[in-house]
Amino acid sequence: MKTKVVHITQGFGGLFTYIKQIVKKIDYEQFELEIIAPENQECRIFCEEHSIPYTVISLERGFNPFKDFIGLLKLYNFLKKTKPDLIHVHSAKAGFLGRIAGKLAGIKSIYTPHGISYLGFTGVKRTVFFSLEVFAKKYTAYVLACSESEKIRCRYEVGIPEEKIKVIPNSIEVNTTLPQMIDSSAKLHIGTVARLTYAKNPVLFVEIANRIKQIYPYAEFSVLGAGFTDDLKPEFLAAISKYNLEESFAIHEWGSFQSVEQYLKTLDIFLMPSIFEGLPFALLEAVNENVLCITSKCDGCCVVINNNENGFSCMELDDYVAAIKKAVHSPQLSYDLRLQAKKDLQEKYNADHFIINLQNYYLSVKN
Repeated sequence: MKTKVVHITQGFGGLFTYIKQIVKKIDYEQFELEIIAPENQECRIFCEEHSIPYTVISLERGFNPFKDFIGLLKLYNFLKKTKPDLIHVHSAKAGFLGRIAGKLAGIKSIYTPHGISYLGFTGVKRTVFFSLEVFAKKYTAYVLACSESEKIRCRYEVGIPEEKIKVIPNSIEVNTTLPQMIDSSAKLHIGTVARLTYAKNPVLFVEIANRIKQIYPYAEFSVLGAGFTDDLKPEFLAAISKYNLEESFAIHEWGSFQSVEQYLKTLDIFLMPSIFEGLPFALLEAVNENVLCITSKCDGCCVVINNNENGFSCMELDDYVAAIKKAVHSPQLSYDLRLQAKKDLQEKYNADHFIINLQNYYLSVKN
């Protein structure tokens, strides 16, 4: 008899990449999948193409007690009616409501934070979201972390018992193309894949761009991912204007390129100065396209990029500037770092390993 797993999410972007990978690679001789999410055209088309049942339940971002209660009630009624073997709940809102609904309905839940929620806030909001994570702990059957750093947060900050936590890193289909030597003395395109939100630190990206433009006047910068929950878009645009970088910046909305890979192929350096991550697919995809990666030392990034080993890992503005200068001035170093990053990707973040581990995990939780 097949194991039925229902995926519940309120977000898309990299999170949806995770779900799509499962849909594409899971063994349908053993598993049956269904997706619960808000209305989304990309999700609807994808589910139709892969014959996956798609149930629309609105789970809005932000805090709205009435709408959240309605969402919880709908999830509970759905689970009581369909009786799946497992639910796999993703991110903050769906993770919170999904775990409660699963507990009340008697269905085992697996929670993947994809970057634990309270890290995206400061002050009172951070305290509130941290308290909600601690509250949800008693409704948490299992946690499937997407990185070791996420596991550490769940274990030592939220207080979830270690035996309930498993790590299966986010992974992608790794291509066989190896890096080539490149000359950045005449062309330098630095870009990122990110929403314009607090977690992605887009204003720091602009500040780095300003410093680099003063050193390399020919440098160009771009961001792919605007147009989707752009909380910091006004601040981002204001920073570009402040430094007179309008002619050097391209801002691409989702869908501007046929694929993320197509965009990444245009880059000389992938820059990710995030405040926190789960384990970013965009970073793995950049490595896969043999782009030199310069990231922050935040959760998620720090487990993929090791400073001066397979890229550059930075803390402050000056660190980013120094890393970019080092990469431009030493093509051999850039090549060596990119080659090591590709080897690490093949060894640690290969989708074929991911799906085997995930299937075994689903079966072990079910039994």
